[in-house]
Amino acid sequence: MVSNELIVAGLLGVNIALYVPLVLAAVRRRRQKVSASNLVDAFRGLELSLQEAIPDLPAGFTWEEAFARLKSSGVQTEGMEGVLKGYEEYRYGGIPLPDIDFRQVVSLANRLGGVTPGRQGGAAIAS
Repeated sequence: MVSNELIVAGLLGVNIALYVPLVLAAVRRRRQKVSASNLVDAFRGLELSLQEAIPDLPAGFTWEEAFARLKSSGVQTEGMEGVLKGYEEYRYGGIPLPDIDFRQVVSLANRLGGVTPGRQGGAAIAS
């Protein structure tokens, strides 16, 4: 007959084996940060963060759709409108890349959970 202490120790070992990897994965996700050295990379990181944070965004979503969802969820996006407009004019209007401070975009992407290309993570925002 197996003793109660042995059963408890076995269950404790199973719990540790199951939960430690989950905790480590959660800690790694929180540490992922979008890093960018230019506006194009910053918006690429923001797009990935948005897709992870708002899973029901449709494929080919517009920036206005994404920012409307963020605002309705209480995420602060003030000051981003000018940056967004300048980037859209560059991307879709064919004008040269504007000299815009990309750090605001990186900051927003990291507040959403930060996802770098090739990695998954971040917290979901309810729609």
